[in-house]
Amino acid sequence: MNGNSAHAIYVGNLDQRVTDTMLHEIFETIGPVVTVKIVNVRRHNAYAGVNYAFVEYADPRCAEQAIQDMNGRKIFNFEIKVNWAQQSNATKEDTSHHFHIFVGDLAPEIADESLVQAFSIFGSMSEAHVMWDTHTGKSRGFGFVAFRDKADAEQAIATMNGEWLGSRAIRCNWATQKGQTATPSPQPGQQLPFEIVIQQTPAYVTSIYVGNLPPSVNQAELVQPFQRFGYVQEVKLQAERGFAFIKMDTHENAANAIVHLQNVNINGNPAKLSWGKDRPPPGWQNYGGYPPQPTGWNNAAQMQYRGRNNNPSLQYFNLETQMGFKNF
Repeated sequence: MNGNSAHAIYVGNLDQRVTDTMLHEIFETIGPVVTVKIVNVRRHNAYAGVNYAFVEYADPRCAEQAIQDMNGRKIFNFEIKVNWAQQSNATKEDTSHHFHIFVGDLAPEIADESLVQAFSIFGSMSEAHVMWDTHTGKSRGFGFVAFRDKADAEQAIATMNGEWLGSRAIRCNWATQKGQTATPSPQPGQQLPFEIVIQQTPAYVTSIYVGNLPPSVNQAELVQPFQRFGYVQEVKLQAERGFAFIKMDTHENAANAIVHLQNVNINGNPAKLSWGKDRPPPGWQNYGGYPPQPTGWNNAAQMQYRGRNNNPSLQYFNLETQMGFKNF
């Protein structure tokens, strides 16, 4: 919202069928509405998502009246939650010793208020803000959220990483802050427990990055230890460059392999494992998991294990871009 925050209200628990026009008409029964902005929240879990919105009135008295009259009103099957969009900065607390998380890949339309409302479901959230470019006035595409309790920060990372906020899926991880230790992001070679590894990526990710491989390794030597943990669907090996990607059949089996095979000896070298990155299957954000749609691999040098579910829907972004692979 770009107007006066004293005139703006937050509307939460919105049925996803509610449109900007519909909401405008409902709230205009209280008084003249300046703007309405619905933020779409699409989840990759099995639970139906609800949206939230910001409504700005021309007159702050109308905003106050709307909070009183509209809070708890049912629209479709949901009772909406209505409150002020922002709290006063006069009582802003010191968050320097709170637990801070980084939120990346923010859509351009996401402002501070959107970030606050998205993370306020985690009880001890104390602050949320988007980083802005002082020259252009536009979002820099990331922000930070602070929590009083470490457990809430951990839960926010585990729950919100990969969730859709506005028009993009966001990335959540610990912010670099002096004196704080917490769940690290996926990095090759980290020895972490299963409970942490399985939460580092969304449940549709089943691909594993395997680094520190010797040039002499062959496909059979690479695959053999992974077969103990599930069905190996595909293998993409770049032995001369010292790494490979292995696609397992389930997220849980991939997490188990990462945990138990970290630093495993493969043809003389300790392998360094972390998550790869897969393309979200169609419909995942809204309905919690359809099988990936098959797409072809275009690189003739790729080696594949063909089997029951030959769906090589892999798309490796950061690692493969850096290492010379083309996007699929």
